[in-house]
Amino acid sequence: MSQLIPADVKPQCNVALNHNGDDVLLQSYIDAAEAHVVRYVRRDLDSEFPSGWPADILQAVRLLVAHYYRFREAAVIAATASEVPMGVKALLEPHRNFCE
Repeated sequence: MSQLIPADVKPQCNVALNHNGDDVLLQSYIDAAEAHVVRYVRRDLDSEFPSGWPADILQAVRLLVAHYYRFREAAVIAATASEVPMGVKALLEPHRNFCE
């Protein structure tokens, strides 16, 4: 189950809260970002945090969604556009399971 909804990420993406034209796109990015986070930390976050993921993990999801939203074109000039922002890794590192 998704931890965030489009309204939760719109400020991070510089999208007006009353603009609903990209909600389906934003939800797909939320789903992809949450899946990325779960793979990166190697934990079942939904089971471990049934009342909701910690704030730093949710912020990492917001950063990833904003990154996906900003660099959504098929071809991007910037070399760093395809890389995960460093802040995402820093936010997730304390939660990462290194035993697997």
